[in-house]
Amino acid sequence: MPEITVAIPIYNEEKNLEACINSVINQSFTDIQVLLVDDGSTDSSAELCRAFAKREPRIEVYHLENRGVSKARNYAITKAEGSYICFVDADDLIDKNMLEELYSCIKSHNADLSICGHQRVQMNNGKTRIVTHKCPEFNGPIKEFLTEIEAFLFAESVQGPCGKLYRMSLIKDNMIQFPHELDFGEDTVFVYHYLSFCKRVVSINKCLYCYMKRDNTTLSTLLREDKYQRYLYLYDLLEELLSSFQIPQRSNIIERWICLSAVDCVRELYDHRYRLVPGRRRGIIRNILLDDQVARCLSRQRAGTLHFRLICFFAHNRMFYILDLYFIVLSFTKSRVGLLYALLGKIYNSQLTKPTKDSFTTWMAHIF
Repeated sequence: MPEITVAIPIYNEEKNLEACINSVINQSFTDIQVLLVDDGSTDSSAELCRAFAKREPRIEVYHLENRGVSKARNYAITKAEGSYICFVDADDLIDKNMLEELYSCIKSHNADLSICGHQRVQMNNGKTRIVTHKCPEFNGPIKEFLTEIEAFLFAESVQGPCGKLYRMSLIKDNMIQFPHELDFGEDTVFVYHYLSFCKRVVSINKCLYCYMKRDNTTLSTLLREDKYQRYLYLYDLLEELLSSFQIPQRSNIIERWICLSAVDCVRELYDHRYRLVPGRRRGIIRNILLDDQVARCLSRQRAGTLHFRLICFFAHNRMFYILDLYFIVLSFTKSRVGLLYALLGKIYNSQLTKPTKDSFTTWMAHIF
């Protein structure tokens, strides 16, 4: 029986699949079972899977009707024979030592979960940008881990299922699955559910998983106006998890992250690929920031960066026109952000709670 099962859900990844599979089968840790779950691909992904299986005995290929990534991962769980399982997305890459290092940590400390950091490689128009997310180094019981979970949230180390090694018996004994009825946040739901049954967690401060973000020209069709509501659902689950282990200061953590996620949803509206008209954009901003839970959390924030405090200030005072102009300026000029912060910092500190459209236009004139 293999020690580790690597589950790779696949849907129309013919351009990236070969590199992904090679990064898995060429691992320094070799005692693995590789499950390629083809989720009804319409390109040549299925043929590539079968070709790999013919020359690599550790690979098993399964073909499903297209039912989504959660169903594919859940199916892989039913076929997993390893003592541990790792999830890898078909367009990503893993470091050749990732499985070995995660396995060494989870075994030596008798843990239920081991975590590593990751890189995000953004490739657009022939240019490559790499962002490193090192997770904190940790070794301890689950309650101690949850007490420090905010550091892992900032490192984006707990929100997704990849870059982790899970104990298969824990998954099967507690019937933990990816919720297929969700099309956003299902990864996080799985991780939170798994954490609720953990006794010990370990993490290593190395970036061994690589998320590959390639050219995306279809973003304008993927705008989710209800994205912030999905975030609220996930933070409700997080609060339940923290509450079940009686973690102190959990309300402060949840409120802070609700605010950060709401701001992120607003910021996303200014991506040029969405091409939103101002009226619709401001309407979405209102819906997000006037949500009862979001508004309550924003009103309680007294710390953070100047950028964050300004947004909280504008939102709390319902200055949506000014907030819209603020993000427009940020999206069009990065070289003058320092000056923008300095000017708006004076406005914030002087408590001008009702600036007019004309006065804001005057402030902008100093920038351009």
